[in-house]
Order: sequence, then C-alpha cells, then structure tokens
Amino acid sequence: MTDPGPGGIAHDARVTFRLAEAPTPAAALLALVLLAAESALLVAASRGWTLEIVLATHVLLSAAAGFWMCHPRRRPTRYAILLCVATAAFGPLGPPGVLLTMVLERYHARAATGLEEWHAMLFPRAQPHDHQELWRRIGQRASDRPAEHQVTPFLDVLAFGSVPQRQAVIAIIAQQFHPAFALALRAALRDEHNVVRVQAATAIARLENQFLERTMELEAAVRETPDDPDLILALASHYDDQAFAGLLDSRREQDCRVKAHEGYERYLRLRPKDPPVEFRLARLQLRRGLAVDAAPRFRSLVDAGHPGAGLWLMESLFAQRRFHELREAASAPGRLAASMMTPEVSATLELWSSMRETA
Repeated sequence: MTDPGPGGIAHDARVTFRLAEAPTPAAALLALVLLAAESALLVAASRGWTLEIVLATHVLLSAAAGFWMCHPRRRPTRYAILLCVATAAFGPLGPPGVLLTMVLERYHARAATGLEEWHAMLFPRAQPHDHQELWRRIGQRASDRPAEHQVTPFLDVLAFGSVPQRQAVIAIIAQQFHPAFALALRAALRDEHNVVRVQAATAIARLENQFLERTMELEAAVRETPDDPDLILALASHYDDQAFAGLLDSRREQDCRVKAHEGYERYLRLRPKDPPVEFRLARLQLRRGLAVDAAPRFRSLVDAGHPGAGLWLMESLFAQRRFHELREAASAPGRLAASMMTPEVSATLELWSSMRETA
C-alpha cells in the first residue's frame, strides 16, 4: 500500500496483500542446487551427451527434489512445491524463475498489507459512541425519512468525500444495511478508486451471503412447521426485503417477489384481515406490474384508514392511466399528514389537485 492517509488507507487505492508464508532459506538453497545441477546438465548436453542420458538425469534430479520435499520430517512449503514443478517442466529455467519470485516477494512484502489487516480496514468495527449516531443521521438523509440538513447523505459523501470517508460510508452501510442504501453501494462499484470498488463489491457479496443464510434458515423452519403463519410471514417478508434491497439481478429479484407474493397470500388465508400484510402484498403486486390487482387492495386500505395506502393507490391508478380517479384521490382531504410527506410528494399532490380544479 502506498501513500497512506488517515487510518493507513492508500490514496492511490493500490493494495498489495502479504501472504502468511515467506520464502525459507532451505527453499532458496534447494533452488541454487537445482540451478547448478540443471546448468551442468545443459553444459554436458552441449558437449555430446545423448538426449536419452540428459532426459534421464533431468528426471532423476526432479525426483530427488520431490523426495527431499516430501520427507516426513520436513513440512513442504509452497516455494518448494513450485520449485519442483518449475524444474520438472522448464529445466534450467525453473530455478531462476523461482529465485526471482522469492526476491520480488521479499521486496514487496515491506509495503504489503496482511489479509486480516486489509479486512479490518474494509469493515472496521463500529464503536457505539461514534458510528451509531452517524449512521442514524446519515441514514435519515439517505432513506425516505425527513431530512436533517446538517448531515451529508451517502451519495454526496461517495461523490465528493475523500477515500477514507468513502470507505467509512461503505463500512457503515454494510453494518447497518437498509434497502435505501443499495443505490449508494451500486454507485460505489463505479468509483474511480480501486479500494472503494473492491470494498463495495465485498460488502455486496457479504450482504448476499447473509440473505442466503437467512433464507435457508427460514425455509427449513417452514418445512418443519408448514402451517405456522408467523414463519410463513417471516419467510415472505424476507423474500420481499431481499427483492427490494436492489442488490440482485433482475431474474433473481423477480423470483424473490413471486415467492414473497405466494407467501403473503398463504399467510392471509390463515390470518385474514391483517392490514399491514395486505398493504405489503398490494405494494408487491404493484412492483410486479399487477396494478389492476393492487388498486382494489389499496382502496380498501384507504377506506380502513391506513396512513400510507393513499399514495400507493395513486401510484397504482397512474400505472393504469386512470388519471381522472388519480386527480380525485390527490385532492381528497386528510389523505396523508403533511409531516409524513417529502417536499417532492407534496408538490406532486398539489399538481394533481390543481389539475382537477381546472378540469
């Protein structure tokens, strides 16, 4: 790693990993012995030795090196194995290549980073007194909740922050993941610095692995007790959240939504009249392009006083191009408390309401 900044993070984003096993003197000595023997064999071949004798001697040298490496009292090292393979394959060119590799590793090991240190750099442990409040406030700006203007949202940090700041953001996202943060992770995959891109890809792989482990756990629980509505709901919600996270490809995302849809319907057959689950099912139907099926559910939830169903009803009406009903829904009084709406949503509602007045 070169040009380290705060916390030992390289500003030019180049990272060299230090392997746990360094070259040993015994491997270097064996390489010199094989180099001398193969060189002598090459000289002998130039002075008239037959090809059969040269090949037989080369095989004996390779076998002797392999026997030395596999001795029960000696633990074979990766350089000894590489030396035997390179000598058997390339003859006198094998030992010099391995010796050059040893020298280069010794040279670069002085500026290399251990794998454990590198992983700790990518995902530092959050301290409750410093990171939790930072995540809470930045997360509010990055999600749909009301803004706090004294905190910069994730996308702004990734666009204009320093490399250490970008790495800190990705670490916080990986530790406290919320679907609203997926856009920031995908943006980090296109960062100009290698270390930021690698950290974002590692964080996404880590999150996908956590999703997979949780999926297997919930599926096993549902197979054991297939009529437990709580477990069915937990699995359906998990599939729904996994699809909504935005980290999967389109095919896997669609598969998760189909499974979540089936799970919600199965749960509602066991426990009908559950407004929160009906709302999640209607929202999922809309995301799957089933606006015709979603609109009646949203309308019934609106009539029952669900606080968030009104906006989703308008969304489903817009998807069906039922603009007259959409204007009526937007102008309905008391649809949603102003404190629960972002400025963009309020402006959109005013636009559609004014269109109804002028129609």
